[in-house]
Amino acid sequence: MENALKTISEAGIQNVRFEVSDINGIARSKTIPARRFLDVCKSYITFPWPIYACDPLAQIVEDHHLFKKYFMSDVFFCPDVSTFTVLPWVKNTARVLLSPSAVANDVEVTVDPRQIALNQLSALKKRNLSFFSSFEYEFWVAHAETQEPLINGYNSYATLRLSKHQKFFDRLMNNLHGAGIRIECLETEYAIGQFEMPMEPEFGIQAVDNAATFRTGVKEMAMQEYFAASFMSKPYETGEGASGHLNHSLWSVDGKTPKLSDPSRPFGLSEIGEHWIAGILAHAPALSLLQSPTLNCRDRVQPGTFSPINATWGVDNRTCAVRWKRRGGHGSYIENRIGSSAGNPYISFAATIAAGIDGIDRRLPVPKDVPFNKDAHVAENIPPGIELLPTEMEGALDALLADQTMIAALGTDFIESFEQLKRHEMQVLKKHVEDGGDKFQWAKDFYFEYI
Repeated sequence: MENALKTISEAGIQNVRFEVSDINGIARSKTIPARRFLDVCKSYITFPWPIYACDPLAQIVEDHHLFKKYFMSDVFFCPDVSTFTVLPWVKNTARVLLSPSAVANDVEVTVDPRQIALNQLSALKKRNLSFFSSFEYEFWVAHAETQEPLINGYNSYATLRLSKHQKFFDRLMNNLHGAGIRIECLETEYAIGQFEMPMEPEFGIQAVDNAATFRTGVKEMAMQEYFAASFMSKPYETGEGASGHLNHSLWSVDGKTPKLSDPSRPFGLSEIGEHWIAGILAHAPALSLLQSPTLNCRDRVQPGTFSPINATWGVDNRTCAVRWKRRGGHGSYIENRIGSSAGNPYISFAATIAAGIDGIDRRLPVPKDVPFNKDAHVAENIPPGIELLPTEMEGALDALLADQTMIAALGTDFIESFEQLKRHEMQVLKKHVEDGGDKFQWAKDFYFEYI
């Protein structure tokens, strides 16, 4: 608290944004004058319950079971002052993340994505492990008025593709760094208007807080330059979709000893690392929805792309669901490639940990790998018994609802809430198509601006 108050005074902060992530991964906030900061931090701030029962356009899902139970009552949130961050791209403004305290009559809030992520970190700590991770997002930048991509063609990594808009990307890099987000690099990707800015890893919740801040910050800075940035999976019908990979490694609780590497074992992968990967693969069908949650995400998963279509793993194999990046000791890590860019980072993070923990607890054996030089989209390269990932929303929902381990880890209230939001999206799209509308344009209208 003392550091936050000092920064407010010395940096001339006039406003503080108090922010929470909804289930869609959209930041929702209230901004207060900085003079009220201490009073708010000593008490609470409220949002109406439907922030957890709405779609990306904030349309309330009236059949939502918790909306029926609590209607428009307030949820009470406590500021997490440790997350106080100055936002260099918003004049004289800082940001604090919120943790839910209670809803009406002191009932516990069980569907908050950030709290669910914290719960899984606690579960991991009970197993004497900590989590070192970062998100690797692809995203889209377009001209705001037309939504036409900022760059055309598929010439990934080409330096000249960045040069025309270097001022904007310099601003992105510098301002994100100023907010405490360490960017690893910037590159153009293999799609029109697509860019990637992986973040450097952090321990614990800081990594996923950074991801949430990154997503909102990129969108805000694009708006300020009369561009539009989006993390929807596939806004253009041709070409690749966009991914949201979770790079991670396991460490001792004190963060000093890496737990994934063992040079004496096959692939340099420790026994606990094998169990962890096996857990992710065992729950991959459920993860395919939790980490790629929109209807538009289904269009990303296609054979012949870099999106995984089955529960495979391999050493440095980009076509698998899980990629073991063997870098030796402290540098080795696992890349969970199942997620799309549209996934809520808190849910992607929590679900990955829950799956990995189950692999450890049950000592699951890792299946046969797909060699680094084989395409996991080609049937002859797939080891026997490997499960395909669902390609349609209904099948993905069935997989999630059949996964009792994931339901227990994330909570029945959350899973039911998540399901109801997905079925709402399906109904909205169905009506749009029945009325003669275009499916792809609907997705762009529904997801592009806020996801």
